[in-house]
Amino acid sequence: MNYRQIFRKLGVLVLLVGACMATSFIWAFIDRHQPSSQKIINAFTLSVAISIAVGLIFIALGRHSPSQLLRKEAIAVVGFGWFLCGLLGALPFIFSGVLTSQYHTYPDIICSAIFESLSGFTTTGASIFIAPEELPRAILFWRSFTHWLGGMGIVVLFVAVLGGTGPGAKFLFSSEVPGPLAESLRPRIRSTALLLWKIYIGISVAETICLLAQGMNLFESLCHTFGTMATGGFSTHNASIGFYHNLGIEITIIIFMILAGVNFNLHAALLHGRFKAVFQNKELRVYLLLLLLATILITGDLILHRPANYPANKALRDASFQAVSIMTTTGYCTTDSNLWPHFSRWLLIVLMFIGGSAGSTGGGIKVIRIMLFTRVALLEIERTFRPNVVRPLKIGGQTIDESLRNSVCAYVGIVLVIFMLSTALLMVFHNDSHVPPENRIDLETAFSAVAATLNNIGPGLNMVGAAANYAFFSAPAKLLLTLLMVLGRLEIMVILCLFVPAFYKRD
Repeated sequence: MNYRQIFRKLGVLVLLVGACMATSFIWAFIDRHQPSSQKIINAFTLSVAISIAVGLIFIALGRHSPSQLLRKEAIAVVGFGWFLCGLLGALPFIFSGVLTSQYHTYPDIICSAIFESLSGFTTTGASIFIAPEELPRAILFWRSFTHWLGGMGIVVLFVAVLGGTGPGAKFLFSSEVPGPLAESLRPRIRSTALLLWKIYIGISVAETICLLAQGMNLFESLCHTFGTMATGGFSTHNASIGFYHNLGIEITIIIFMILAGVNFNLHAALLHGRFKAVFQNKELRVYLLLLLLATILITGDLILHRPANYPANKALRDASFQAVSIMTTTGYCTTDSNLWPHFSRWLLIVLMFIGGSAGSTGGGIKVIRIMLFTRVALLEIERTFRPNVVRPLKIGGQTIDESLRNSVCAYVGIVLVIFMLSTALLMVFHNDSHVPPENRIDLETAFSAVAATLNNIGPGLNMVGAAANYAFFSAPAKLLLTLLMVLGRLEIMVILCLFVPAFYKRD
């Protein structure tokens, strides 16, 4: 393990995050006549200064190291880089004092700030702010901008902008891009990263213009675009998209959530006129079919079990938005789905685990993994009564080799084990003697909070439902949920490597 090389790359990554943080000065300057404006400006000034200082120190520690990365160093940069960016991203929340009205001890403030920061970077969208509309716009902008940076990936941005990592660029790229296969669109990884970011920026600009046309102001259009394209879910209002009561805004966001949940390689294929490859993509078909099926099932359930004054068009409107929002792991809401019938509520939990497509900004297990896992399970069942039959596993005409089959099965198994253990740990960490009785969680709350953070969704059920937040959790519980967010965003294996002693030994 070349530690100097890791320090050097982490230093450059931190400088990049500090530069991105400085964009919040625009809104701090525009609102400079507000009562708390100077405190906000000072908070961001100090946060950017610390980021620059940390970056320069890390670069100094890594001087004279080779520029090219190998696999282990690349994994370390991705894993430690996300935690480091999350810690630095929390500084504006701490220095601005926006958390002091909710929390009275430094451990609670620091843990809550880290939770909010990494919830942004990991595009989870679980928030500890009770009334986000009361926050300064500079804070809200940074909160939403962390979504957008984390959606396509801060390390992918690092590769796109700076390059210079040699063969290690492929490991950086594949460690952060979600899905069982991180496909390279071009021979050079940097060119692929640049193309993906150009597509990401282009679609983001298109959504911002569409939201402006629907009556949103520029600030809110940007914040909600960041949340949509990153499939994150931070809103400038506690009522989320339901605050606007605007069908045009809801349809616009539905369309762009679906686009964000599609493999970005398919967007690139469309740009190059490869329409046949897009329309024949098996994962895309299943992804759209599941969204349609979930919308139909939830709509029917709402019509059958909601009050008589709940019209069918309202049921379809709510069901379509929530089904798309949850399956793409965005987490925006237009209604309190916590009040829905049991079938619809638990169907949303199932959609959480499925998630978006591989290579998208969505979280969850991913549609392609669900497809592969289902096919493997069916083949194993057939082998029980036909042990001599050899049937190759194919998806979309492509034969899947044994190593990928094993990888998918291991991934699904590890996700379920982490999910069950974390649910039990959350009950233990939170429900101690120091927590007031009214804040103690039941199994449904713990179950859905773990599912929502591990799959990078945000809203869960019961006490963490669509109209609720995560502010009441104890500091240890927030740290556990924060770890789950990072595990989910980096698809578990990269983070688990950091806890294996053999990972740090020289080969």
